[in-house]
Amino acid sequence: MRVFLCLLVSVMVFAACLGGWWFYWPVWQVEARVKSRLPEPATASFSGVVYNKKTGTACGYVSASDARGGPAGKTHFILMPDGELRLDPKDPIRGSTLQQLESLRRHADYLSLAYARCQVG
Repeated sequence: MRVFLCLLVSVMVFAACLGGWWFYWPVWQVEARVKSRLPEPATASFSGVVYNKKTGTACGYVSASDARGGPAGKTHFILMPDGELRLDPKDPIRGSTLQQLESLRRHADYLSLAYARCQVG
């Protein structure tokens, strides 16, 4: 009976480890790929990272220092299937009318990409 119980617990632990690897391995890979493209990868912390298996795209938030070492804040990112990293444009909408329209276009392009690629389900 003791051997059977030990064997049963071992199989359950193995199944739990395999399930954890199956669900979280893509997230770990995404975090590593995003870190490799940041100016200060050691300071990166992630939240809300999801991997959409249907589109092959990952989305989430990253908080890391900028190249000067100052805090850059929390930024939404989209990691495309080809490895391209897109960060939420944080440029303010100022300047001439043409500059404001260009800034609004960049924001709208990013939001449409996030809507098309980041939906889980």
